[in-house]
Amino acid sequence: MRFLPPQAIPLLHAVWRHKWLGVATAWLVCTAGWIGVALVPTKYESSARVYLNADPLLTPLLRGLAADTDPTRQLDFMQRTLLSRPNLEQLVRLTDLDIGVTNAEQKEALYKRLASDVSVAPVTLNLLTLSYRDQDPNTAKNVVQSLLTIFAEKTAGSSRADMDNAQRFLDTEINSYRDQLRAAEKRRSELAQKYPDIVSNRAPDSAADGDGSLSRLDQARAVVHRLQLELADTVTKRDALQNQLAAVPAMLSVDRAPQVIVNGGRLSPIEERQQELRRNLDSMLLKYTEDHPDVKATRKQLAQLEADAAKASSGSGKSGGGTKGEVANAVYEQIKVRLVDTEAALAAVQRRLDEAQSDQERIQRVAASAPGVLIQAQDLDRDYSILKRNYQELVARREATAIANAADTKTEKIQFRIVDPPQVPILPAAPNRPMLVSMVLLFGIGGGLAVPLALTQIDRSFATIGQLRNLGLPILGSVSRLSLGAARRRAVIQLAGVCASAFLLIAVYGTLIALSMGLRTMGIS
Repeated sequence: MRFLPPQAIPLLHAVWRHKWLGVATAWLVCTAGWIGVALVPTKYESSARVYLNADPLLTPLLRGLAADTDPTRQLDFMQRTLLSRPNLEQLVRLTDLDIGVTNAEQKEALYKRLASDVSVAPVTLNLLTLSYRDQDPNTAKNVVQSLLTIFAEKTAGSSRADMDNAQRFLDTEINSYRDQLRAAEKRRSELAQKYPDIVSNRAPDSAADGDGSLSRLDQARAVVHRLQLELADTVTKRDALQNQLAAVPAMLSVDRAPQVIVNGGRLSPIEERQQELRRNLDSMLLKYTEDHPDVKATRKQLAQLEADAAKASSGSGKSGGGTKGEVANAVYEQIKVRLVDTEAALAAVQRRLDEAQSDQERIQRVAASAPGVLIQAQDLDRDYSILKRNYQELVARREATAIANAADTKTEKIQFRIVDPPQVPILPAAPNRPMLVSMVLLFGIGGGLAVPLALTQIDRSFATIGQLRNLGLPILGSVSRLSLGAARRRAVIQLAGVCASAFLLIAVYGTLIALSMGLRTMGIS
């Protein structure tokens, strides 16, 4: 006692005074707790590990060509919806867990218990663990196996079902747009047959004409504008040749040679041009009459060349007797030929421009008599272009969906591998009986000490002289109690009883621990 702090002595006296109550409390708590631990049902856990991975090669190859079905998002969706209500209903049917369920409340409780007991835990990015606990080890294994079956079916069939639905929708829309296109083509054809001078027979093409095909009036205006530009370019080219021709002399003065060297029968450029024009004239007379503009232009060119040839011949004849002579300038003749060709081309362009302007005026007169036809044709062309663009887009998307569907059916875009298949568990996963038995013992010992200490708080007696002095009363002395004879023997017997009760409690605890460990050992063997 002398080695204990003064504050502990009253507590020890109080505990010793209520020792039997503390022993009884400890036994009561331990007995009730150990019985409760023994009644906790044993649960067995079965688990499986699954490897999931999106195809790292096929998916990038099909990007932009096939419909975008990201397998990573699909896997994440499947993991999050594995314990959905339809999957739980399928799980109950596969494992016959609904045997004995008679009403809707029991079935709802079964679904809630499955949703809470089934564990879906990702180990790594591509590794998944499925586990389930049940009192029956075979049931635990069957539940995990059924979950794997459901997961595999959903992974393989969900995208295919979506593809089938998408293809059916696209086929329906394509058929609808095809019918609308045919109806639009028919309406436009009827309008073009009724007003052939206003409405073009060419179907509108959004890729070529923007919002729709041009009307006949617009086409005529475009032709006139193009021919006007071509005529202006030809006039500019003719004026430039005329300026060049004016700056180049027609004849060149050269010294005569003592002898004349014959050119071997070779024609001059003017004679070659004359022969070419005669051949062209003969060809045109086979198709056209003398009044045709091209025939007239060719005869004019031929007459001009003949006049130039005669002038050159007369000039050379006059100078034949002197030492100086004049010969035709080849550059002048080439420019002259080019000028004649340009004038012929100018006449042809002018003729086409006159015809195009006449056609434009005629179409304008017809369009003025029916002002609403152009607006109606533009509306038909715009509607047709929109329908055709949507139709082509739907056809392209259907082909992309078909490629994606072929990739899903003929290849494995999602790799599903069972790394560790579920097994029938041998050892129980819960409860941890040794730990629970130890916790019950600790609570029993704590209750055995807490009850006497709680009674000390309501006890009004004084155990030491110091407690009396704290009251401020004068203390004359104290009378000590001596344990002699029968009192000493009674105190020894009480101490032995308390120790025996404690030892017996420890022995029961050890027996329970040994039994728990023995059951696990027997399960292993």
